[in-house]
Amino acid sequence: MTGSERLGHGFLSMTLLVSVIGFLGYYNADGFVSLPPTIVYIFQMLCGILAALFLRDRLWTNTNAVLPLLLVAIWSAATLIWADDSGIAARRWFLVFTPGLLICTLAAGDPRPHQTLIRFAILIIVIVLASAVFSGAVVALWDRMVPDNALKYFLLYLNGWAVGVAEGGRQYEMGLYIPRYSGFTSNPNSMSLFAAIGVIILAAIARPRWNLQGLGIVAISLSVAFVLLLSGSRASFAMTAVGIFFVVLMKMNQRQLARLTVFLVCGLIFALYMTAWAIGTTPEISPVEAQILSERSENWRVTNLNHNEVFELRERSAAWRIAMAAISDSWASGRGFGMIQEVVYSPLGLNTGAHSVPLSTILETGILGMVLVLIAWLAPIFNATQLGHPLSVTNIAVIALLMGLFVHQAFDSSIFRYHWAHFIFVYLLGASAGLSGSRTSE
Repeated sequence: MTGSERLGHGFLSMTLLVSVIGFLGYYNADGFVSLPPTIVYIFQMLCGILAALFLRDRLWTNTNAVLPLLLVAIWSAATLIWADDSGIAARRWFLVFTPGLLICTLAAGDPRPHQTLIRFAILIIVIVLASAVFSGAVVALWDRMVPDNALKYFLLYLNGWAVGVAEGGRQYEMGLYIPRYSGFTSNPNSMSLFAAIGVIILAAIARPRWNLQGLGIVAISLSVAFVLLLSGSRASFAMTAVGIFFVVLMKMNQRQLARLTVFLVCGLIFALYMTAWAIGTTPEISPVEAQILSERSENWRVTNLNHNEVFELRERSAAWRIAMAAISDSWASGRGFGMIQEVVYSPLGLNTGAHSVPLSTILETGILGMVLVLIAWLAPIFNATQLGHPLSVTNIAVIALLMGLFVHQAFDSSIFRYHWAHFIFVYLLGASAGLSGSRTSE
Protein backbone atom coordinates (compact mmCIF):
# COMPACT_ATOMS: atom_id res chain seq x y z
CA MET A 1 0.00 0.00 0.00
CA THR A 2 1.42 3.37 -1.05
CA GLY A 3 1.65 6.41 1.20
CA SER A 4 -1.25 8.05 -0.63
CA GLU A 5 -3.40 4.96 -0.18
CA ARG A 6 -2.50 4.82 3.51
CA LEU A 7 -3.71 8.40 3.96
CA GLY A 8 -6.87 7.69 1.96
CA HIS A 9 -7.56 4.63 4.08
CA GLY A 10 -7.15 6.73 7.21
CA PHE A 11 -9.55 9.41 6.01
CA LEU A 12 -12.09 6.74 5.04
CA SER A 13 -11.94 5.43 8.60
CA MET A 14 -12.44 8.99 9.87
CA THR A 15 -15.45 9.42 7.56
CA LEU A 16 -17.06 6.30 9.01
CA LEU A 17 -16.21 7.44 12.53
CA VAL A 18 -17.88 10.81 12.00
CA SER A 19 -20.88 9.16 10.30
CA VAL A 20 -21.55 7.08 13.41
CA ILE A 21 -20.42 9.01 16.50
CA GLY A 22 -21.67 12.29 15.04
CA PHE A 23 -25.20 11.10 15.79
CA LEU A 24 -24.49 10.07 19.39
CA GLY A 25 -25.14 12.23 22.42
CA TYR A 26 -26.98 12.36 25.72
CA TYR A 27 -30.16 13.73 27.27
CA ASN A 28 -30.47 16.84 29.40
CA ALA A 29 -33.50 18.70 30.74
CA ASP A 30 -34.27 20.06 27.25
CA GLY A 31 -34.00 16.83 25.28
CA PHE A 32 -31.37 14.97 23.28
CA VAL A 33 -28.05 16.77 22.81
CA SER A 34 -25.81 15.90 19.87
CA LEU A 35 -23.83 17.64 17.15
CA PRO A 36 -25.94 19.69 14.72
CA PRO A 37 -26.56 17.77 11.47
CA THR A 38 -24.87 20.56 9.49
CA ILE A 39 -21.63 20.08 11.43
CA VAL A 40 -21.76 16.31 10.99
CA TYR A 41 -22.41 16.72 7.26
CA ILE A 42 -19.50 19.13 6.82
CA PHE A 43 -17.07 16.78 8.56
CA GLN A 44 -18.43 13.81 6.60
CA MET A 45 -17.88 15.54 3.29
CA LEU A 46 -14.51 17.00 4.28
CA CYS A 47 -13.07 13.66 5.39
CA GLY A 48 -14.70 11.87 2.46
CA ILE A 49 -13.34 14.28 -0.14
CA LEU A 50 -9.83 14.04 1.33
CA ALA A 51 -10.11 10.24 1.25
CA ALA A 52 -11.25 10.42 -2.39
CA LEU A 53 -8.29 12.61 -3.33
CA PHE A 54 -5.79 10.17 -1.87
CA LEU A 55 -7.60 7.12 -3.26
CA ARG A 56 -8.39 8.64 -6.66
CA ASP A 57 -6.55 5.85 -8.51
CA ARG A 58 -8.77 3.23 -6.84
CA LEU A 59 -12.16 4.95 -6.90
CA TRP A 60 -13.38 3.23 -10.05
CA THR A 61 -12.06 -0.26 -9.34
CA ASN A 62 -15.48 -1.56 -8.25
CA THR A 63 -17.98 0.71 -9.98
CA ASN A 64 -20.54 -2.10 -10.20
CA ALA A 65 -21.03 -1.82 -6.44
CA VAL A 66 -21.83 1.89 -6.64
CA LEU A 67 -23.98 1.87 -9.79
CA PRO A 68 -27.19 0.47 -8.20
CA LEU A 69 -27.06 3.05 -5.39
CA LEU A 70 -26.35 5.76 -7.98
CA LEU A 71 -29.47 4.74 -9.91
CA VAL A 72 -31.51 4.96 -6.69
CA ALA A 73 -30.11 8.45 -6.12
CA ILE A 74 -30.85 9.58 -9.69
CA TRP A 75 -34.45 8.37 -9.62
CA SER A 76 -34.97 9.83 -6.15
CA ALA A 77 -33.67 13.16 -7.47
CA ALA A 78 -36.15 12.96 -10.35
CA THR A 79 -39.03 12.65 -7.87
CA LEU A 80 -38.09 16.05 -6.44
CA ILE A 81 -39.66 17.60 -9.53
CA TRP A 82 -43.20 16.64 -8.51
CA ALA A 83 -42.71 16.70 -4.74
CA ASP A 84 -45.16 18.89 -2.80
CA ASP A 85 -42.23 20.86 -1.35
CA SER A 86 -39.23 20.46 -3.64
CA GLY A 87 -37.02 22.59 -1.41
CA ILE A 88 -37.40 20.37 1.66
CA ALA A 89 -37.15 17.21 -0.44
CA ALA A 90 -33.98 18.44 -2.17
CA ARG A 91 -32.32 19.28 1.15
CA ARG A 92 -33.08 15.80 2.46
CA TRP A 93 -31.82 14.24 -0.77
CA PHE A 94 -28.48 16.05 -0.49
CA LEU A 95 -28.06 15.06 3.17
CA VAL A 96 -28.73 11.40 2.38
CA PHE A 97 -27.11 10.79 -0.99
CA THR A 98 -24.06 13.05 -1.28
CA PRO A 99 -22.23 11.52 1.69
CA GLY A 100 -23.88 8.16 1.03
CA LEU A 101 -22.56 7.83 -2.52
CA LEU A 102 -19.15 9.09 -1.41
CA ILE A 103 -18.88 6.54 1.41
CA CYS A 104 -20.04 3.70 -0.85
CA THR A 105 -17.48 4.63 -3.52
CA LEU A 106 -14.66 4.90 -0.99
CA ALA A 107 -15.54 1.57 0.63
CA ALA A 108 -15.55 -0.13 -2.79
CA GLY A 109 -12.05 1.21 -3.48
CA ASP A 110 -10.66 0.71 0.02
CA PRO A 111 -7.10 -0.70 -0.17
CA ARG A 112 -7.56 -2.48 3.18
CA PRO A 113 -11.23 -3.47 3.42
CA HIS A 114 -10.65 -6.24 5.98
CA GLN A 115 -8.88 -3.88 8.37
CA THR A 116 -11.60 -1.24 7.94
CA LEU A 117 -14.32 -3.74 8.80
CA ILE A 118 -12.46 -4.88 11.92
CA ARG A 119 -12.12 -1.24 13.02
CA PHE A 120 -15.80 -0.73 12.31
CA ALA A 121 -16.65 -3.78 14.43
CA ILE A 122 -14.55 -2.47 17.31
CA LEU A 123 -16.29 0.91 17.08
CA ILE A 124 -19.75 -0.67 17.25
CA ILE A 125 -18.83 -2.88 20.20
CA VAL A 126 -17.29 0.03 22.11
CA ILE A 127 -20.45 2.10 21.55
CA VAL A 128 -22.68 -0.73 22.82
CA LEU A 129 -20.64 -1.45 25.94
CA ALA A 130 -19.97 2.22 26.74
CA SER A 131 -23.68 3.00 26.35
CA ALA A 132 -24.56 0.17 28.72
CA VAL A 133 -22.11 1.42 31.34
CA PHE A 134 -23.32 5.01 30.90
CA SER A 135 -26.97 3.99 31.25
CA GLY A 136 -26.21 1.92 34.33
CA ALA A 137 -24.31 4.76 35.99
CA VAL A 138 -27.04 7.33 35.30
CA VAL A 139 -29.86 5.07 36.49
CA ALA A 140 -27.93 4.13 39.64
CA LEU A 141 -27.03 7.72 40.56
CA TRP A 142 -29.76 9.86 38.97
CA ASP A 143 -30.79 13.14 40.59
CA ARG A 144 -33.99 13.79 38.65
CA MET A 145 -36.55 11.74 36.73
CA VAL A 146 -38.74 13.44 34.12
CA PRO A 147 -41.80 11.49 32.83
CA ASP A 148 -42.87 12.38 29.28
CA ASN A 149 -45.59 10.30 27.62
CA ALA A 150 -44.04 7.01 26.49
CA LEU A 151 -40.56 7.75 27.83
CA LYS A 152 -38.93 8.68 31.10
CA TYR A 153 -35.71 10.65 31.37
CA PHE A 154 -33.15 10.01 34.10
CA LEU A 155 -30.82 12.96 34.65
CA LEU A 156 -27.58 13.11 36.60
CA TYR A 157 -26.16 16.51 37.53
CA LEU A 158 -22.39 16.95 37.46
CA ASN A 159 -21.38 20.42 38.66
CA GLY A 160 -24.55 21.87 37.16
CA TRP A 161 -24.19 19.94 33.90
CA ALA A 162 -27.09 17.54 33.30
CA VAL A 163 -26.45 14.26 31.50
CA GLY A 164 -28.95 11.46 31.20
CA VAL A 165 -30.68 8.72 29.27
CA ALA A 166 -34.19 7.97 28.05
CA GLU A 167 -36.04 4.89 29.29
CA GLY A 168 -38.93 3.17 27.60
CA GLY A 169 -39.69 -0.23 29.09
CA ARG A 170 -41.52 -3.21 27.68
CA GLN A 171 -43.98 -5.51 29.44
CA TYR A 172 -43.43 -9.27 29.31
CA GLU A 173 -45.48 -12.21 30.54
CA MET A 174 -46.09 -12.81 34.27
CA GLY A 175 -45.91 -9.10 35.04
CA LEU A 176 -42.20 -8.85 34.18
CA TYR A 177 -41.29 -5.31 33.17
CA ILE A 178 -37.81 -4.74 31.76
CA PRO A 179 -36.62 -1.15 31.21
CA ARG A 180 -34.94 -0.17 27.95
CA TYR A 181 -32.34 2.59 27.99
CA SER A 182 -31.01 4.80 25.22
CA GLY A 183 -27.34 4.92 26.23
CA PHE A 184 -25.51 7.40 24.01
CA THR A 185 -28.21 7.13 21.30
CA SER A 186 -31.42 9.09 20.89
CA ASN A 187 -33.76 6.21 21.81
CA PRO A 188 -33.72 2.61 23.07
CA ASN A 189 -34.39 1.20 19.59
CA SER A 190 -31.19 2.76 18.26
CA MET A 191 -29.32 1.22 21.15
CA SER A 192 -30.76 -2.18 20.26
CA LEU A 193 -29.79 -1.77 16.59
CA PHE A 194 -26.18 -1.11 17.56
CA ALA A 195 -26.25 -4.24 19.73
CA ALA A 196 -27.75 -6.35 16.92
CA ILE A 197 -25.03 -5.21 14.52
CA GLY A 198 -22.41 -6.07 17.13
CA VAL A 199 -23.81 -9.56 17.74
CA ILE A 200 -23.91 -10.39 14.01
CA ILE A 201 -20.36 -9.16 13.42
CA LEU A 202 -19.03 -11.12 16.39
CA ALA A 203 -20.85 -14.25 15.22
CA ALA A 204 -19.16 -13.91 11.83
CA ILE A 205 -15.59 -12.90 12.66
CA ALA A 206 -14.91 -13.93 16.27
CA ARG A 207 -12.67 -16.97 16.66
CA PRO A 208 -12.68 -17.86 20.36
CA ARG A 209 -9.67 -19.83 21.60
CA TRP A 210 -8.91 -21.46 24.92
CA ASN A 211 -6.60 -18.72 26.13
CA LEU A 212 -6.92 -15.34 27.82
CA GLN A 213 -7.68 -13.55 24.54
CA GLY A 214 -10.30 -16.13 23.63
CA LEU A 215 -12.02 -15.81 26.98
CA GLY A 216 -12.05 -12.04 26.51
CA ILE A 217 -13.79 -12.42 23.14
CA VAL A 218 -16.39 -14.71 24.71
CA ALA A 219 -16.99 -12.24 27.53
CA ILE A 220 -17.41 -9.35 25.08
CA SER A 221 -19.77 -11.38 22.89
CA LEU A 222 -21.93 -12.37 25.85
CA SER A 223 -22.02 -8.76 27.09
CA VAL A 224 -23.16 -7.40 23.72
CA ALA A 225 -25.76 -10.18 23.43
CA PHE A 226 -27.02 -9.37 26.94
CA VAL A 227 -27.46 -5.70 26.00
CA LEU A 228 -29.42 -6.81 22.93
CA LEU A 229 -31.62 -9.09 25.02
CA LEU A 230 -32.43 -6.31 27.49
CA SER A 231 -33.32 -3.97 24.63
CA GLY A 232 -36.55 -5.88 23.99
CA SER A 233 -36.56 -4.71 20.37
CA ARG A 234 -38.55 -7.11 18.20
CA ALA A 235 -37.05 -5.72 15.00
CA SER A 236 -33.51 -6.17 16.34
CA PHE A 237 -34.31 -9.70 17.53
CA ALA A 238 -35.56 -10.61 14.05
CA MET A 239 -32.53 -8.94 12.48
CA THR A 240 -30.13 -10.87 14.71
CA ALA A 241 -31.85 -14.20 14.09
CA VAL A 242 -31.72 -13.79 10.31
CA GLY A 243 -28.17 -12.41 10.39
CA ILE A 244 -26.80 -15.28 12.47
CA PHE A 245 -28.72 -17.79 10.34
CA PHE A 246 -26.96 -16.33 7.28
CA VAL A 247 -23.59 -16.58 9.05
CA VAL A 248 -24.22 -20.28 9.73
CA LEU A 249 -25.37 -20.97 6.16
CA MET A 250 -22.38 -19.22 4.62
CA LYS A 251 -19.86 -20.89 6.93
CA MET A 252 -21.42 -24.25 6.03
CA ASN A 253 -21.21 -23.25 2.35
CA GLN A 254 -24.98 -23.64 1.91
CA ARG A 255 -25.18 -20.90 -0.69
CA GLN A 256 -28.26 -22.08 -2.54
CA LEU A 257 -30.13 -22.31 0.75
CA ALA A 258 -28.95 -18.79 1.57
CA ARG A 259 -30.44 -17.55 -1.70
CA LEU A 260 -33.72 -19.31 -0.99
CA THR A 261 -33.73 -17.68 2.43
CA VAL A 262 -33.68 -14.24 0.80
CA PHE A 263 -36.87 -15.05 -1.12
CA LEU A 264 -38.43 -16.58 1.99
CA VAL A 265 -37.70 -13.45 4.04
CA CYS A 266 -39.17 -11.21 1.33
CA GLY A 267 -42.29 -13.38 1.23
CA LEU A 268 -42.71 -13.32 5.00
CA ILE A 269 -42.35 -9.53 5.11
CA PHE A 270 -44.97 -9.15 2.37
CA ALA A 271 -47.28 -11.56 4.21
CA LEU A 272 -46.84 -9.57 7.42
CA TYR A 273 -47.86 -6.33 5.68
CA MET A 274 -50.87 -8.01 4.10
CA THR A 275 -51.92 -9.45 7.45
CA ALA A 276 -51.69 -6.02 9.04
CA TRP A 277 -53.85 -4.67 6.21
CA ALA A 278 -56.41 -7.46 6.50
CA ILE A 279 -56.96 -7.53 10.25
CA GLY A 280 -56.08 -3.98 11.27
CA THR A 281 -58.32 -0.95 11.52
CA THR A 282 -57.75 2.65 10.55
CA PRO A 283 -60.34 4.86 12.27
CA GLU A 284 -61.66 7.87 10.40
CA ILE A 285 -60.99 10.69 12.84
CA SER A 286 -60.06 14.32 12.69
CA PRO A 287 -56.41 15.41 12.96
CA VAL A 288 -56.95 16.74 16.49
CA GLU A 289 -58.64 13.52 17.59
CA ALA A 290 -55.83 11.49 16.02
CA GLN A 291 -53.21 13.39 18.00
CA ILE A 292 -55.12 13.01 21.27
CA LEU A 293 -55.65 9.30 20.58
CA SER A 294 -51.95 8.84 19.80
CA GLU A 295 -50.87 10.52 23.04
CA ARG A 296 -53.38 8.58 25.16
CA SER A 297 -52.29 5.32 23.59
CA GLU A 298 -48.65 5.99 24.38
CA ASN A 299 -49.42 6.98 27.97
CA TRP A 300 -51.58 3.88 28.50
CA ARG A 301 -48.94 1.63 26.98
CA VAL A 302 -46.39 2.68 29.58
CA THR A 303 -48.61 2.90 32.65
CA ASN A 304 -50.63 -0.31 32.20
CA LEU A 305 -48.12 -2.89 33.42
CA ASN A 306 -50.58 -5.78 33.19
CA HIS A 307 -50.53 -5.68 29.40
CA ASN A 308 -48.18 -7.86 27.35
CA GLU A 309 -47.11 -6.12 24.13
CA VAL A 310 -44.09 -8.14 23.08
CA PHE A 311 -45.71 -9.93 20.16
CA GLU A 312 -48.07 -7.12 19.16
CA LEU A 313 -47.52 -4.52 16.45
CA ARG A 314 -50.29 -2.06 17.21
CA GLU A 315 -48.48 1.19 16.50
CA ARG A 316 -46.62 -0.17 13.49
CA SER A 317 -49.62 -1.90 11.95
CA ALA A 318 -51.63 1.32 12.16
CA ALA A 319 -48.82 3.25 10.46
CA TRP A 320 -48.52 0.53 7.81
CA ARG A 321 -52.25 0.60 7.05
CA ILE A 322 -52.17 4.37 6.60
CA ALA A 323 -49.18 4.03 4.27
CA MET A 324 -50.74 1.20 2.25
CA ALA A 325 -53.97 3.15 1.86
CA ALA A 326 -51.95 6.04 0.38
CA ILE A 327 -49.98 3.85 -2.04
CA SER A 328 -52.90 3.64 -4.49
CA ASP A 329 -52.44 7.34 -5.27
CA SER A 330 -48.65 7.29 -5.64
CA TRP A 331 -47.41 3.82 -6.56
CA ALA A 332 -46.39 4.78 -10.10
CA SER A 333 -44.03 7.70 -9.45
CA GLY A 334 -44.17 8.47 -5.74
CA ARG A 335 -44.79 11.73 -3.89
CA GLY A 336 -41.18 12.88 -3.68
CA PHE A 337 -38.14 11.63 -1.82
CA GLY A 338 -38.29 12.15 1.94
CA MET A 339 -41.83 13.56 1.92
CA ILE A 340 -43.87 10.77 3.51
CA GLN A 341 -44.32 12.60 6.81
CA GLU A 342 -45.66 15.75 5.16
CA VAL A 343 -47.93 14.15 2.58
CA VAL A 344 -49.28 11.11 4.47
CA TYR A 345 -49.11 11.47 8.24
CA SER A 346 -49.10 15.20 9.01
CA PRO A 347 -52.53 15.76 7.41
CA LEU A 348 -53.86 13.23 9.93
CA GLY A 349 -52.24 15.06 12.82
CA LEU A 350 -49.78 12.22 13.41
CA ASN A 351 -46.12 12.78 14.20
CA THR A 352 -44.85 9.44 12.94
CA GLY A 353 -43.43 7.67 9.93
CA ALA A 354 -44.23 4.45 8.10
CA HIS A 355 -41.88 2.34 10.26
CA SER A 356 -41.00 0.55 7.03
CA VAL A 357 -38.40 1.30 4.37
CA PRO A 358 -40.31 -0.70 1.70
CA LEU A 359 -43.55 1.22 2.27
CA SER A 360 -41.74 4.56 2.58
CA THR A 361 -39.84 3.89 -0.64
CA ILE A 362 -42.95 3.03 -2.66
CA LEU A 363 -44.80 6.08 -1.34
CA GLU A 364 -41.91 8.46 -2.00
CA THR A 365 -40.33 7.09 -5.20
CA GLY A 366 -42.92 4.71 -6.63
CA ILE A 367 -42.58 1.13 -7.79
CA LEU A 368 -39.47 1.91 -9.88
CA GLY A 369 -37.74 3.32 -6.82
CA MET A 370 -38.63 0.19 -4.86
CA VAL A 371 -37.22 -2.07 -7.58
CA LEU A 372 -33.97 -0.08 -7.69
CA VAL A 373 -33.64 -0.21 -3.90
CA LEU A 374 -34.15 -3.98 -3.89
CA ILE A 375 -31.49 -4.40 -6.58
CA ALA A 376 -29.01 -2.20 -4.70
CA TRP A 377 -29.69 -3.97 -1.40
CA LEU A 378 -29.85 -7.61 -2.50
CA ALA A 379 -27.38 -7.70 -5.41
CA PRO A 380 -24.33 -7.99 -3.09
CA ILE A 381 -26.02 -10.90 -1.30
CA PHE A 382 -26.73 -12.79 -4.53
CA ASN A 383 -23.21 -12.05 -5.82
CA ALA A 384 -21.65 -13.42 -2.64
CA THR A 385 -23.77 -16.57 -2.73
CA GLN A 386 -22.65 -17.57 -6.22
CA LEU A 387 -21.05 -21.00 -6.30
CA GLY A 388 -17.27 -20.77 -6.42
CA HIS A 389 -17.23 -17.20 -5.10
CA PRO A 390 -14.45 -17.02 -2.47
CA LEU A 391 -15.61 -15.82 0.93
CA SER A 392 -13.72 -14.68 4.02
CA VAL A 393 -15.23 -14.18 7.47
CA THR A 394 -15.36 -10.44 6.78
CA ASN A 395 -17.28 -11.11 3.55
CA ILE A 396 -19.72 -13.22 5.54
CA ALA A 397 -20.11 -10.48 8.16
CA VAL A 398 -21.00 -7.88 5.52
CA ILE A 399 -23.53 -10.12 3.77
CA ALA A 400 -25.14 -11.17 7.06
CA LEU A 401 -25.40 -7.52 8.14
CA LEU A 402 -27.01 -6.49 4.85
CA MET A 403 -29.59 -9.27 5.18
CA GLY A 404 -30.18 -8.46 8.84
CA LEU A 405 -30.67 -4.77 8.10
CA PHE A 406 -33.12 -5.69 5.35
CA VAL A 407 -35.26 -7.44 7.96
CA HIS A 408 -34.86 -4.67 10.53
CA GLN A 409 -35.86 -1.93 8.12
CA ALA A 410 -39.09 -3.74 7.33
CA PHE A 411 -40.05 -2.45 10.80
CA ASP A 412 -38.16 0.85 10.79
CA SER A 413 -37.29 3.79 8.54
CA SER A 414 -33.67 4.71 9.29
CA ILE A 415 -32.08 3.86 5.94
CA PHE A 416 -32.43 6.45 3.18
CA ARG A 417 -32.69 9.03 5.94
CA TYR A 418 -29.98 11.21 7.46
CA HIS A 419 -29.24 8.62 10.12
CA TRP A 420 -26.16 6.69 11.18
CA ALA A 421 -27.78 3.41 10.10
CA HIS A 422 -27.99 4.68 6.51
CA PHE A 423 -24.26 5.38 6.41
CA ILE A 424 -23.50 1.93 7.80
CA PHE A 425 -25.71 0.53 5.04
CA VAL A 426 -23.95 2.36 2.19
CA TYR A 427 -20.56 1.44 3.68
CA LEU A 428 -21.60 -2.23 3.63
CA LEU A 429 -22.70 -1.95 -0.02
CA GLY A 430 -19.27 -0.68 -1.00
CA ALA A 431 -17.38 -3.00 1.34
CA SER A 432 -19.10 -6.04 -0.17
CA ALA A 433 -17.38 -5.30 -3.48
CA GLY A 434 -14.12 -4.15 -1.90
CA LEU A 435 -13.82 -7.36 0.11
CA SER A 436 -14.71 -9.56 -2.86
CA GLY A 437 -12.03 -7.98 -5.03
CA SER A 438 -9.39 -7.65 -2.34
CA ARG A 439 -6.44 -9.98 -2.00
CA THR A 440 -5.53 -8.47 1.32
CA SER A 441 -4.67 -11.02 3.95
CA GLU A 442 -6.91 -11.32 6.94
